[in-house]
Amino acid sequence: MVHDRANGFSLTFPQEWINEPPADEAILLSIESNDQSLTCMVSASLYNRSGPGSPADPRKLIEDWSMNDWKWMIGRSYSTAEFSNDKLARFPDGYPVRLADLDFTVIDKDTRLHGHSRFAFSVRGARYGYVNCSVMGESADQVAQMWAPLADKAERVVNSFVLDSP
Repeated sequence: MVHDRANGFSLTFPQEWINEPPADEAILLSIESNDQSLTCMVSASLYNRSGPGSPADPRKLIEDWSMNDWKWMIGRSYSTAEFSNDKLARFPDGYPVRLADLDFTVIDKDTRLHGHSRFAFSVRGARYGYVNCSVMGESADQVAQMWAPLADKAERVVNSFVLDSP
């Protein structure tokens, strides 16, 4: 388990997993399964309630979330993004968190990669954050075959994500 007090989140994952240096400054934690087939990343930051378009009540935002919100918040980072299995869950103290699956494609010049992710996202008090556990491959079929045996592991890691209370 990692509890990053400075950035206000906790995540539990198998002890044998590899803690990797984050590839992006927005990523605070990057871990890989010991066979390196599943990668999980955490991002968390301060939330500016007074910013343009920021809802005054983040709890209501998460509770009233829609597929369009997923596409606007997370999907913009991918060439294609199809969200499914959206559901509302609760942190241990009852605060809301959104969960969803994402099938995506990343296209960069001549490279095309397909992927599948499981996300948890929340805005809580002065913080927002998410965890994303994913697999990537050369085809959607390959990704589906890779995901099937890892789905339970990904689900456990994603469900362990907690933003600290304000």
